[in-house]
Amino acid sequence: MSKIDETIPSRNIEIKAKIPNEETFRRLVEVAKQLTGSGGEIIKQHDVFFNAEKSRLKLRYLETKKSELIQYFRPDVEGPKLSTYHKIDLDEPKLMEKILAESIGIKGEVKKHRHLFLHGQTRIHLDDVEALGYFLEFEVVLRPEQSLDDGTIIADEMMKQFGIEEKDLIQGAYMDKLLK
Repeated sequence: MSKIDETIPSRNIEIKAKIPNEETFRRLVEVAKQLTGSGGEIIKQHDVFFNAEKSRLKLRYLETKKSELIQYFRPDVEGPKLSTYHKIDLDEPKLMEKILAESIGIKGEVKKHRHLFLHGQTRIHLDDVEALGYFLEFEVVLRPEQSLDDGTIIADEMMKQFGIEEKDLIQGAYMDKLLK
């Protein structure tokens, strides 16, 4: 069995869409439950973003498992886009936050309740983001042999299943929206 080279970034194709209201949000949670045959998982997340120059860098506090430091590159465009990322579990997230805050500074924080569902190689996120509202994200996790087009086809199919239209798609991260 070969060992995974952790220096090579993971890849996914991602879309993010604004959900207009709580009623639509609840309806989409039901769509996800039917599609996946599961109740999903509700995760309370608190992300602290740092002033990284060449990428995005966030520390994600989680209640039910280890917190994570996530560094990622993703273009700020609407529609399916490639995201490459590195992620590491942290034993001492508060110390990591202090080190990074003192080194490069904090850009801001995002707090959300995420409904997570897994469908094939797609992570379905239905997010209630504090001060922003409701959103849906698909992250199609690419296998090493898969092309960007393979992932985009899957993301497009997921959009159809959830009734997401091009006009619903947004660009950027939640942090970007909060800073505006």
